[in-house]
Amino acid sequence: MKIRIPTAKKNGRSGEIDGAPARRPAPLGADAEVFPPAEVRDLRGRPLPVVYMPLLGFLVIIAAVYGLVVDDAYRLVSPLTRETWRAQDAVTLATVPVLLWATWRARAGSLSAHLVSVGIMIWLTYGYAHLSIGAPFNAMFLVYVSVLTLAGFAMLDGLLRVDVAAASPAFARMPRRATAWFLAIAGVGIAVLWLSDIVVALPDGLPTNIYLSELPNPTWVLDLGWIIPTALAAALMLRRRHPAGPVIAGAMLVMLLILSVTMLAVVPFALAAGLGADSVVSQQLMVFTVPVHRARRHRDLAVGWRTTPA
Repeated sequence: MKIRIPTAKKNGRSGEIDGAPARRPAPLGADAEVFPPAEVRDLRGRPLPVVYMPLLGFLVIIAAVYGLVVDDAYRLVSPLTRETWRAQDAVTLATVPVLLWATWRARAGSLSAHLVSVGIMIWLTYGYAHLSIGAPFNAMFLVYVSVLTLAGFAMLDGLLRVDVAAASPAFARMPRRATAWFLAIAGVGIAVLWLSDIVVALPDGLPTNIYLSELPNPTWVLDLGWIIPTALAAALMLRRRHPAGPVIAGAMLVMLLILSVTMLAVVPFALAAGLGADSVVSQQLMVFTVPVHRARRHRDLAVGWRTTPA
């Protein structure tokens, strides 16, 4: 076969070369240079080392057990905040075997298991960012920061590892519109909830849900600066049928499901601590039960998609 390639002549004319291999058009966004198939596979990256997830799980177990069994693990905070973090420890502890199972299945090629593991990583990053910057200093501070670092890296690595174009057929049966509406309503609802506390206190007042030494509540920072924008972005990407939309939405739904279960778990922890007699706390506990009912209604969106191996 003959193809025309630029020659080295000064006039810039092209010459013909017999037998030169024809180059297929590169896919959109791909590097223009063509690599042999074996090299392309190598460039896609390899799974995280096997020891990575067990190490992360071990650190999570240490931190969660400490929060559950040590009486003054969460001192200098309100009783409801203390029980909220203890409920978070209990739910986080339960995610460790799920994380190890999902990681094992993901290494075998399961896309759905991979998204579950990424969703758990988002939860761990979110939860231990809270404890790293919000909990009074305790013996687990370096463990909190270590889990935050390891989970944050694994979260980003897991998202970047998915070939969204190749994985797109796996989400053919995904209810995109319903998922987009759920993420949008959840994001806007939480934003309105927090802003209703913040805006009314501007410019010189203090919100009722203020934190230690009148510092802003770390939940406001993480939700308004990260979780809510990500949920809204995922909803918009689903509406526009962006290939990365289902990947981000799937991981976010797993994270929101764990968050909802945690909020529901606060109720028995608070009641066991004798906080049910406080009328203000009782009203807050009733609010905590709302998100989990939404999560149950939409749990099929997080785990019910029919996916093919990655």
